[in-house]
Amino acid sequence: VAYQQLLVKKSSENLSVATYSGKGKVNVTNKKNSPVITVTNNDIQIAFDKTTGLLTKYNVSGTDYLGEGGTLKPNFWRAVTDNDMGADMQKKFALWHNPKMNLVSLSANEVKTPNSGKVAEIAAVYDMPEVKAQVELKYVVYADGTINVNQKINTTKGAEISDMFRFGMVMEMPYAMDNSTYYGRGPIENYKDRKDFACVGIYSQTAEQQYFPYIRPQENGTKSDVRKWIQTNDKGLGLRINSNNLFYASALHYAINDLDDGAEKDQRHSPDVPKSKYTNLCIDGDEMGVGGTNSWGAWPLEKYR
Repeated sequence: VAYQQLLVKKSSENLSVATYSGKGKVNVTNKKNSPVITVTNNDIQIAFDKTTGLLTKYNVSGTDYLGEGGTLKPNFWRAVTDNDMGADMQKKFALWHNPKMNLVSLSANEVKTPNSGKVAEIAAVYDMPEVKAQVELKYVVYADGTINVNQKINTTKGAEISDMFRFGMVMEMPYAMDNSTYYGRGPIENYKDRKDFACVGIYSQTAEQQYFPYIRPQENGTKSDVRKWIQTNDKGLGLRINSNNLFYASALHYAINDLDDGAEKDQRHSPDVPKSKYTNLCIDGDEMGVGGTNSWGAWPLEKYR
Protein backbone atom coordinates (compact mmCIF):
# COMPACT_ATOMS: atom_id res chain seq x y z
CA VAL A 1 0.00 0.00 0.00
CA ALA A 2 2.80 2.40 0.87
CA TYR A 3 6.51 2.55 1.58
CA GLN A 4 9.08 5.06 2.71
CA GLN A 5 12.86 4.98 2.86
CA LEU A 6 14.36 6.66 5.91
CA LEU A 7 17.73 8.41 6.07
CA VAL A 8 19.72 6.85 8.92
CA LYS A 9 22.88 8.91 8.61
CA LYS A 10 23.75 11.72 6.25
CA SER A 11 26.97 11.20 4.34
CA SER A 12 29.66 13.86 4.07
CA GLU A 13 28.91 16.64 1.61
CA ASN A 14 31.74 15.64 -0.72
CA LEU A 15 31.85 12.15 -2.19
CA SER A 16 35.12 10.65 -3.36
CA VAL A 17 36.36 11.25 -6.91
CA ALA A 18 38.25 8.38 -8.53
CA THR A 19 41.96 8.94 -9.03
CA TYR A 20 44.82 6.62 -9.87
CA SER A 21 46.49 5.33 -6.72
CA GLY A 22 49.41 3.56 -8.43
CA LYS A 23 52.56 4.91 -10.03
CA GLY A 24 52.92 5.36 -13.76
CA LYS A 25 53.46 7.90 -16.49
CA VAL A 26 51.82 9.21 -19.63
CA ASN A 27 53.26 10.83 -22.73
CA VAL A 28 51.68 13.93 -24.27
CA THR A 29 52.24 14.51 -28.00
CA ASN A 30 51.23 17.82 -29.55
CA LYS A 31 52.73 18.10 -33.03
CA LYS A 32 52.00 21.20 -35.10
CA ASN A 33 50.98 19.23 -38.17
CA SER A 34 48.70 16.84 -36.24
CA PRO A 35 44.96 17.53 -35.85
CA VAL A 36 44.94 15.96 -32.36
CA ILE A 37 46.72 16.04 -29.04
CA THR A 38 47.43 12.50 -27.84
CA VAL A 39 48.01 11.05 -24.39
CA THR A 40 49.53 7.57 -24.49
CA ASN A 41 51.45 4.84 -22.72
CA ASN A 42 51.50 1.05 -23.15
CA ASP A 43 47.86 0.77 -22.00
CA ILE A 44 46.08 3.91 -23.14
CA GLN A 45 45.41 5.87 -26.32
CA ILE A 46 43.55 9.10 -25.67
CA ALA A 47 43.09 11.98 -28.11
CA PHE A 48 41.70 15.52 -28.07
CA ASP A 49 40.66 17.26 -31.27
CA LYS A 50 42.53 20.56 -31.75
CA THR A 51 39.61 22.14 -33.62
CA THR A 52 36.94 21.41 -31.04
CA GLY A 53 39.07 20.77 -27.93
CA LEU A 54 36.89 17.72 -27.19
CA LEU A 55 37.85 14.20 -26.23
CA THR A 56 37.55 12.11 -29.42
CA LYS A 57 39.44 8.88 -28.60
CA TYR A 58 39.40 6.95 -25.34
CA ASN A 59 41.00 3.51 -25.58
CA VAL A 60 42.24 1.60 -22.54
CA SER A 61 43.85 -1.83 -22.92
CA GLY A 62 42.33 -2.28 -26.36
CA THR A 63 38.77 -1.29 -25.42
CA ASP A 64 37.21 1.83 -26.96
CA TYR A 65 34.97 3.82 -24.65
CA LEU A 66 33.83 6.25 -27.35
CA GLY A 67 31.87 5.07 -30.38
CA GLU A 68 33.22 5.80 -33.85
CA GLY A 69 33.10 9.56 -34.34
CA GLY A 70 31.81 10.04 -30.79
CA THR A 71 32.86 12.62 -28.23
CA LEU A 72 32.44 13.71 -24.63
CA LYS A 73 30.84 17.15 -24.86
CA PRO A 74 29.09 19.77 -22.70
CA ASN A 75 25.30 19.66 -22.68
CA PHE A 76 22.68 22.15 -21.49
CA TRP A 77 19.55 20.77 -23.16
CA ARG A 78 17.04 17.97 -22.76
CA ALA A 79 14.41 16.74 -25.19
CA VAL A 80 11.52 18.94 -24.12
CA THR A 81 8.61 17.38 -22.27
CA ASP A 82 4.91 18.10 -22.77
CA ASN A 83 5.06 20.23 -19.62
CA ASP A 84 8.04 22.18 -21.02
CA MET A 85 6.14 22.85 -24.24
CA GLY A 86 3.05 23.90 -22.33
CA ALA A 87 5.16 26.70 -20.83
CA ASP A 88 6.88 27.46 -24.19
CA MET A 89 10.27 26.62 -22.66
CA GLN A 90 11.51 25.18 -25.94
CA LYS A 91 11.45 28.79 -27.18
CA LYS A 92 12.28 30.62 -23.96
CA PHE A 93 15.35 28.44 -23.33
CA ALA A 94 16.32 28.10 -27.01
CA LEU A 95 19.70 29.84 -26.56
CA TRP A 96 20.90 26.75 -24.67
CA HIS A 97 20.04 24.34 -27.48
CA ASN A 98 23.40 23.73 -29.18
CA PRO A 99 24.88 27.15 -28.35
CA LYS A 100 28.00 28.18 -30.23
CA MET A 101 31.16 27.11 -28.43
CA ASN A 102 34.17 28.91 -29.91
CA LEU A 103 37.45 27.37 -28.76
CA VAL A 104 39.57 30.16 -27.28
CA SER A 105 42.51 28.14 -25.98
CA LEU A 106 43.71 24.56 -25.68
CA SER A 107 46.74 23.51 -23.65
CA ALA A 108 48.36 20.17 -22.80
CA ASN A 109 51.08 19.48 -20.25
CA GLU A 110 52.81 16.59 -18.51
CA VAL A 111 52.82 17.09 -14.73
CA LYS A 112 54.61 15.06 -12.06
CA THR A 113 52.52 14.28 -8.98
CA PRO A 114 53.66 12.75 -5.67
CA ASN A 115 50.98 10.05 -5.58
CA SER A 116 50.11 9.24 -9.19
CA GLY A 117 53.37 9.59 -11.12
CA LYS A 118 53.30 11.62 -14.33
CA VAL A 119 49.83 12.75 -15.47
CA ALA A 120 48.53 14.76 -18.42
CA GLU A 121 46.63 17.99 -17.84
CA ILE A 122 44.48 19.21 -20.75
CA ALA A 123 42.61 22.51 -20.53
CA ALA A 124 40.12 23.94 -23.05
CA VAL A 125 38.35 27.30 -22.81
CA TYR A 126 35.32 28.16 -24.93
CA ASP A 127 33.54 31.45 -25.56
CA MET A 128 29.75 31.16 -25.78
CA PRO A 129 28.62 34.54 -27.20
CA GLU A 130 24.92 33.66 -27.47
CA VAL A 131 24.62 33.02 -23.73
CA LYS A 132 27.32 35.53 -22.70
CA ALA A 133 29.40 32.94 -20.89
CA GLN A 134 32.62 30.96 -21.00
CA VAL A 135 33.02 27.25 -20.37
CA GLU A 136 36.24 25.74 -19.04
CA LEU A 137 36.99 22.04 -19.42
CA LYS A 138 39.91 20.58 -17.50
CA TYR A 139 41.04 16.96 -17.82
CA VAL A 140 43.60 15.09 -15.75
CA VAL A 141 44.59 11.81 -17.44
CA TYR A 142 46.19 9.15 -15.22
CA ALA A 143 48.43 6.28 -16.29
CA ASP A 144 45.71 3.64 -15.85
CA GLY A 145 43.27 5.50 -18.13
CA THR A 146 41.28 7.21 -15.40
CA ILE A 147 40.25 10.74 -16.44
CA ASN A 148 39.19 13.40 -13.97
CA VAL A 149 36.94 15.88 -15.82
CA ASN A 150 35.93 19.29 -14.49
CA GLN A 151 33.42 21.48 -16.31
CA LYS A 152 32.89 25.05 -15.17
CA ILE A 153 30.76 27.85 -16.58
CA ASN A 154 31.64 31.51 -16.02
CA THR A 155 28.65 33.77 -16.60
CA THR A 156 28.53 37.51 -17.30
CA LYS A 157 27.22 39.44 -14.32
CA GLY A 158 24.01 41.30 -15.16
CA ALA A 159 23.42 39.52 -18.46
CA GLU A 160 19.76 38.66 -18.96
CA ILE A 161 19.92 35.06 -20.17
CA SER A 162 17.26 32.39 -19.73
CA ASP A 163 17.61 29.40 -17.43
CA MET A 164 19.05 26.15 -18.80
CA PHE A 165 17.43 22.72 -18.62
CA ARG A 166 20.54 20.95 -17.36
CA PHE A 167 24.28 21.38 -16.79
CA GLY A 168 26.39 18.39 -17.66
CA MET A 169 27.96 16.34 -20.43
CA VAL A 170 27.00 13.70 -22.99
CA MET A 171 29.33 10.80 -23.74
CA GLU A 172 28.74 8.97 -27.02
CA MET A 173 29.79 5.45 -26.07
CA PRO A 174 29.79 2.35 -28.30
CA TYR A 175 26.25 1.03 -28.88
CA ALA A 176 27.06 -2.33 -27.26
CA MET A 177 28.32 -0.66 -24.08
CA ASP A 178 24.73 -0.43 -22.89
CA ASN A 179 24.63 -2.08 -19.46
CA SER A 180 24.22 0.28 -16.50
CA THR A 181 24.66 -0.45 -12.81
CA TYR A 182 24.21 2.51 -10.52
CA TYR A 183 23.86 3.49 -6.89
CA GLY A 184 21.14 6.12 -6.74
CA ARG A 185 17.38 6.51 -6.97
CA GLY A 186 15.44 4.03 -9.07
CA PRO A 187 14.53 1.81 -10.67
CA ILE A 188 12.39 4.00 -12.96
CA GLU A 189 13.18 7.54 -14.10
CA ASN A 190 13.08 10.26 -11.46
CA TYR A 191 13.78 13.98 -11.40
CA LYS A 192 14.43 16.80 -8.96
CA ASP A 193 10.70 17.28 -8.38
CA ARG A 194 9.71 13.63 -9.04
CA LYS A 195 12.00 11.53 -6.88
CA ASP A 196 10.58 11.02 -3.37
CA PHE A 197 8.90 7.77 -4.51
CA ALA A 198 12.22 6.34 -5.76
CA CYS A 199 14.32 4.52 -3.18
CA VAL A 200 18.08 4.87 -3.12
CA GLY A 201 19.62 1.51 -4.00
CA ILE A 202 21.81 -0.40 -6.43
CA TYR A 203 20.08 -1.06 -9.75
CA SER A 204 21.09 -2.69 -13.04
CA GLN A 205 19.43 -1.90 -16.36
CA THR A 206 20.13 -1.92 -20.08
CA ALA A 207 19.76 1.17 -22.25
CA GLU A 208 16.57 -0.33 -23.69
CA GLN A 209 15.09 -0.79 -20.21
CA GLN A 210 15.85 2.83 -19.30
CA TYR A 211 13.82 4.18 -22.21
CA PHE A 212 10.10 4.68 -21.62
CA PRO A 213 8.08 4.86 -24.87
CA TYR A 214 5.86 7.83 -24.14
CA ILE A 215 3.07 8.35 -26.68
CA ARG A 216 5.03 11.41 -27.86
CA PRO A 217 8.84 11.21 -27.67
CA GLN A 218 10.37 13.43 -25.01
CA GLU A 219 13.01 13.51 -22.29
CA ASN A 220 13.10 10.36 -20.19
CA GLY A 221 15.32 7.92 -18.36
CA THR A 222 17.15 10.26 -15.97
CA LYS A 223 18.03 9.00 -12.48
CA SER A 224 18.75 11.42 -9.61
CA ASP A 225 20.90 11.41 -6.47
CA VAL A 226 23.42 9.09 -8.11
CA ARG A 227 26.53 8.21 -6.08
CA LYS A 228 28.16 5.90 -8.63
CA TRP A 229 27.38 4.88 -12.21
CA ILE A 230 28.99 1.95 -14.05
CA GLN A 231 28.56 1.56 -17.82
CA THR A 232 29.77 -1.69 -19.42
CA ASN A 233 29.43 -4.04 -22.36
CA ASP A 234 28.33 -7.67 -22.07
CA LYS A 235 31.89 -8.69 -21.16
CA GLY A 236 31.86 -6.39 -18.15
CA LEU A 237 34.36 -3.94 -19.64
CA GLY A 238 33.46 -0.33 -19.02
CA LEU A 239 33.70 2.83 -16.98
CA ARG A 240 32.84 3.84 -13.45
CA ILE A 241 31.67 7.44 -13.13
CA ASN A 242 32.06 9.17 -9.78
CA SER A 243 31.49 12.78 -8.80
CA ASN A 244 32.31 14.84 -5.73
CA ASN A 245 28.57 15.55 -5.40
CA LEU A 246 25.37 13.63 -6.05
CA PHE A 247 24.63 13.71 -9.77
CA TYR A 248 22.09 12.78 -12.43
CA ALA A 249 22.64 10.22 -15.20
CA SER A 250 20.98 8.17 -17.91
CA ALA A 251 22.07 5.89 -20.75
CA LEU A 252 19.84 5.57 -23.82
CA HIS A 253 20.07 4.30 -27.38
CA TYR A 254 18.50 7.58 -28.50
CA ALA A 255 20.13 10.97 -29.09
CA ILE A 256 18.69 14.06 -27.40
CA ASN A 257 18.10 15.85 -30.72
CA ASP A 258 16.21 12.85 -32.12
CA LEU A 259 13.89 12.75 -29.10
CA ASP A 260 13.36 16.52 -29.27
CA ASP A 261 10.50 18.03 -31.27
CA GLY A 262 12.12 21.43 -31.73
CA ALA A 263 10.19 24.70 -31.60
CA GLU A 264 6.78 23.25 -32.52
CA LYS A 265 5.10 20.10 -31.27
CA ASP A 266 5.36 17.32 -33.84
CA GLN A 267 2.78 14.60 -33.25
CA ARG A 268 5.20 11.69 -33.59
CA HIS A 269 5.21 8.43 -31.70
CA SER A 270 8.10 6.66 -30.02
CA PRO A 271 8.59 4.07 -32.83
CA ASP A 272 9.23 7.00 -35.20
CA VAL A 273 12.44 7.97 -33.36
CA PRO A 274 15.58 6.57 -35.04
CA LYS A 275 18.01 4.56 -32.94
CA SER A 276 21.36 6.22 -32.33
CA LYS A 277 24.57 4.44 -33.29
CA TYR A 278 25.76 5.19 -29.74
CA THR A 279 24.81 4.51 -26.17
CA ASN A 280 24.26 8.14 -25.13
CA LEU A 281 25.41 8.55 -21.54
CA CYS A 282 24.24 11.79 -19.92
CA ILE A 283 26.10 12.90 -16.80
CA ASP A 284 24.62 15.99 -15.15
CA GLY A 285 25.53 18.12 -12.18
CA ASP A 286 21.98 19.42 -12.15
CA GLU A 287 18.76 19.23 -14.13
CA MET A 288 15.61 21.28 -13.86
CA GLY A 289 12.47 19.56 -12.62
CA VAL A 290 9.81 18.46 -15.08
CA GLY A 291 6.91 20.37 -13.53
CA GLY A 292 3.37 19.08 -13.66
CA THR A 293 1.42 21.64 -11.64
CA ASN A 294 -0.38 21.93 -14.95
CA SER A 295 0.71 21.38 -18.53
CA TRP A 296 -0.35 24.68 -20.08
CA GLY A 297 2.02 27.29 -18.69
CA ALA A 298 3.13 26.59 -15.12
CA TRP A 299 6.86 26.30 -14.51
CA PRO A 300 8.38 23.85 -12.03
CA LEU A 301 8.45 25.33 -8.53
CA GLU A 302 11.42 27.68 -8.08
CA LYS A 303 13.28 25.30 -5.73
CA TYR A 304 13.26 22.67 -8.49
CA ARG A 305 14.64 24.91 -11.23
